[in-house]
Amino acid sequence: MSKLRYTQFYLSVCIIALLATLANLNMNSDTLIIVLALGVTFLGLPHGALDFALAKSLKLVTTVSSAIRFVAIYISIAAISISFWTWTPDIALILFLGVSVFHFSADWRTSMPLFARLSMACALLCGPSILYATTLTELFTALLLTNEAANWVIQGMQITFYVGMSGFLYFLYQLFLSKKIPNVWQSTEWLTLLLSSIVLSPLLHFGLYFCLLHSPKHLQDVGVKLHVSIKAAITISLPFVIFTTVLAAVLYQFYGNSDLNVDLLRWIFIGLFGLTMSHVWLIHLWHRSD
Repeated sequence: MSKLRYTQFYLSVCIIALLATLANLNMNSDTLIIVLALGVTFLGLPHGALDFALAKSLKLVTTVSSAIRFVAIYISIAAISISFWTWTPDIALILFLGVSVFHFSADWRTSMPLFARLSMACALLCGPSILYATTLTELFTALLLTNEAANWVIQGMQITFYVGMSGFLYFLYQLFLSKKIPNVWQSTEWLTLLLSSIVLSPLLHFGLYFCLLHSPKHLQDVGVKLHVSIKAAITISLPFVIFTTVLAAVLYQFYGNSDLNVDLLRWIFIGLFGLTMSHVWLIHLWHRSD
């Protein structure tokens, strides 16, 4: 499947979600959390499953000892990051947002200059703070932040959104002056992402983007570099998905509380933070080597 197909599928689902939201046909938060957990596990996790193969292609893994060293470093970064979140969740969340902006901006590295894609990523991630500040406060306190810290982060997100939108509009203005007309699908993707960030509930917006657009496009990019098909990449990812599911079930037995959905939400994002910190440094090395 080409990247265009992923864009078209994402747009179809997202437009249906936007129409349903405008018609006040909203999925309740408990159902959203469960769907997000399943989506991140089965659609999100596979996009990092080729990291070891990517490390081999970058010559970071050439021997058994270097393979052990790479895996140890990768896991250590994730574990330290997760521990850091439990120690100081407000700073960790800000770091997570900043790293995510940098990482997600690479989705458009062949179609936008750096400032424009950073602007798009800022608007994409911070858009929910405009209309859903109360919802974000509830989500952030579930992620171990205090109410005061959550409100400070949300205010920062609102400022970042407007700065990002200004930068993106300036990019569009430059395109207009240069008479460069973007591809219709590209333009529609940009518009839909921005509308989704403002109109859809934060969990639904993030889930659709992360699972249906970012993850499959990234998986295809890495697959092309490694000459691995999407089907083969999914097959490779299955042990990671199974291991993560089993580990989550075991951890829940020891650390879970009576509110399953709060636990799911908390460990989806804290776990993503840990894996993202390991994943991003490797992807940055790959992009620099291109």
